[in-house]
Amino acid sequence: MNNIKEYIGDLSKKYFSEIVEIRRYLHQNPELSFKEFETAKFIKNILHKYNIEFDESFGENAVIGIIKGDLPGNNIALRADIDALPIQELNNCEFKSKIKGVMHACGHDAHTASLLGTAMILQKLKKYIKGNIILIFQPAEERNPGGAKLLIEKGLLKKFNISKILAQHVLPELEVGKFNFAPNFVMATSDEIYIKFSGKGGHIALANKRSDTVLALIHFVNEVNELKIKLKSDMPFIVAFGKIFAEGSINVVPETSLAEGSMRTFDENLRIQIKEKLQVIADKYADLYECKADLEIRHGYPAVYNNPELNLEITNLAKEFLGEENVGELETRMTAEDFAYYGKEVPAVFYRMGIAGNGKGITGLHNPYFDLDENVFIKSSALMAWFALSVQ
Repeated sequence: MNNIKEYIGDLSKKYFSEIVEIRRYLHQNPELSFKEFETAKFIKNILHKYNIEFDESFGENAVIGIIKGDLPGNNIALRADIDALPIQELNNCEFKSKIKGVMHACGHDAHTASLLGTAMILQKLKKYIKGNIILIFQPAEERNPGGAKLLIEKGLLKKFNISKILAQHVLPELEVGKFNFAPNFVMATSDEIYIKFSGKGGHIALANKRSDTVLALIHFVNEVNELKIKLKSDMPFIVAFGKIFAEGSINVVPETSLAEGSMRTFDENLRIQIKEKLQVIADKYADLYECKADLEIRHGYPAVYNNPELNLEITNLAKEFLGEENVGELETRMTAEDFAYYGKEVPAVFYRMGIAGNGKGITGLHNPYFDLDENVFIKSSALMAWFALSVQ
């Protein structure tokens, strides 16, 4: 396998400049979730250029590449997300986004370019591949209900008899050339919270002739903030509000006051318990301040779970390919990812690749100045190809 490992490295260097060009094109031409039609066409053109078969039956904005190995074995899937974010880019680089208010600020352009590089490498190694390698270029990771869920519902995993699936994601805090892995839960659930208190608005001085939607909302948010103490859970969770709105004035209490937020946890039972508590708290303050509470909780992504056995195998393979000094432990995050849906169906591993270097990557994700050190592609495409060849 040492000769193959060296060959993979040589191929990665050979394709490096093209992978960078692909990333820059994608960065200049981002598309929002569920609208990735031109992105999908571009991906198909690259696959066609390298004589890689692809399936178009899962929608105009989803591309499923297929590399058929010459040896018998299980089918393994590799996934990259392809959508961008509604952010106005503030970088001044030569490949700055051409689309007003849309930017690849989460590294999905890098994920897609890296997987296309992996495809180029694997196409040269078909005689060593066991089973088929399924390349999932997935739309709509950034927006509920998530492209992963929709592809699974359309029969993606069953159609290709996928036995295991891998995905990688950029990590701004990690140096280029280093990769992090961890077993069990690595990312949280994600649910959206919408609370509205409505009643009779009126003059602040005439308290007996109006409701008090503002106070109801304030007390609701305050008590929700105390849930960590009241629930006494060993599992971490977050309930937080990023939008609070009450369109009254200095002497007018509005008819409606509302807030929007999110809740995150790793435990499904705790997830249910929190939702029940939110309703109890909402009803409590609606009664107290003579208004009506409308609580909507939009069920989002499950928690990302890395299969322990597969993660151990992947981590050992990474150490073999990169050297132990370049493989680290992935910290658990309260962020969310729709890759979680795959992990509920088949053994899955979601790992992180470092992108910090040359002053790039340090701004963090979902930031208008986000950028990355493109030297990440020297190893990222090669490592995923190595996994695809080696995983049993």
